[in-house]
Amino acid sequence: MNPLSKCCLSLLMLIIPLMILGSTGLHVTLSPSLSLDNIPSVASNYVPDLEDLDRYMRIPAIFSGGMEIAIGNSQLYVNMDLRQEFSDYLMGDWLSNLPLSTTSFLPAIDVNFPRLGYFERRDSNSFISLGRRKLGLGVSTYSFVISNFLPYFDHLWIELNGQAKSGEYLYDFFAVSADRTISGGPKTLLGHRFGYMNENLKVTFGEENLVYGVYPDLQDLGPFLIYHHTYQSNSNVTATLAAEVKLSDVMAYGEFTLDDFRLTSESSNSNPTAFGWVAGFLWRISDGRPYTGPKLDESEHEIRDKTLLQDGGLRVRMEHYHSTTYLYNRGTNIGKFTYPYRFNVLHLDSWPVITGFYGFPYGPDSTLTLIGIEYESQNVSLKIAAELLRAGSVTIDSPYSPPFDPEWYGPKKPITTSFILTGEGFYAANQNTTLFVAGKLTFSRKVDFGINVGFIRMFSLL
Repeated sequence: MNPLSKCCLSLLMLIIPLMILGSTGLHVTLSPSLSLDNIPSVASNYVPDLEDLDRYMRIPAIFSGGMEIAIGNSQLYVNMDLRQEFSDYLMGDWLSNLPLSTTSFLPAIDVNFPRLGYFERRDSNSFISLGRRKLGLGVSTYSFVISNFLPYFDHLWIELNGQAKSGEYLYDFFAVSADRTISGGPKTLLGHRFGYMNENLKVTFGEENLVYGVYPDLQDLGPFLIYHHTYQSNSNVTATLAAEVKLSDVMAYGEFTLDDFRLTSESSNSNPTAFGWVAGFLWRISDGRPYTGPKLDESEHEIRDKTLLQDGGLRVRMEHYHSTTYLYNRGTNIGKFTYPYRFNVLHLDSWPVITGFYGFPYGPDSTLTLIGIEYESQNVSLKIAAELLRAGSVTIDSPYSPPFDPEWYGPKKPITTSFILTGEGFYAANQNTTLFVAGKLTFSRKVDFGINVGFIRMFSLL
């Protein structure tokens, strides 16, 4: 028996007992949409970047389908999205999300799936997820540790909580692995967080350990170790302090992630000081019920840790982010806090690689001010965000070697300023049908815009 047959047989041996013992559902989602933008098509030698991937993922797949198996508190979920092939999308000027080809009358389907599939188990004191889905931390739009900006992370995620005298204690652990064929070896981000939370306060402290070039050992995986003091090679460690405070209808929150801190006693060849921070507040203007209609597949299954934020109603937020010049960086590519994706495409380079950040999507040497308006009711979800981005001249690909610039706070001149306006809205006509509109407008060296309008229709087959 060949390896592929063995793999299929093993999968069937796992799934069939679950289907017999649990409740099984097959689902299909149709999401036709119309698009309009001023982004020019690209040539066959074009190298795609993170902005291209973000634009591509904002347009839903016209068809997706999968299976859900539930047994008690456990759930197995997998979804296959059939969207237009990535390189054909970039090389053409399309007005819909039909899987059309630039070179053939036959459909061009993207084969880089599944993007969504996981096993999870939840009860009153614990939650575990294993698989592929979006992840996020904290109440802020972005986190310097893990953000939901990227399409997915391959992960193990564990949450535990226990009662305290006037609240609860929290413990979170996560492991995120990257494609080892891209990075030149294994690359695993491990993190753990300890926290306390009550109705008006949440405080957490955590560490993140990027193990690269080698697989994690028990010293890396230990849930209560202090990563910084293990002094392992092939390891890039950060520490994070985060807090949320609620005062009536206003909530203040912040996060501070320390990458490196050079003491005055250290030589100029030591790693330079590097950190990122965000401070923000959210004003809850009115109460309301959470939105219960369908959303796009990836966002609907996102994991985010417990926060003080209550869904529903009208709220306004304001946030400011600062990432210093050398944040996330290392002298070797595999040691940087970046997450790569490899794509199998029909055109362009046959295996292009697009790299994003685990955390803050705009990377080092930048500042961001964000103002957002969010509204939720049972049938309506609306989000609008205005971002002012100031990006310095240093990027994650800039040299990282002594002598380091003593002016490490950034951003470095010349500074590129961009204004980014994004919005998305959903209206649920019923439990299985939603109308949506989404758009993005960017003012920078040039003006780019894109808008997407369509509907989502879900069908349950079993």
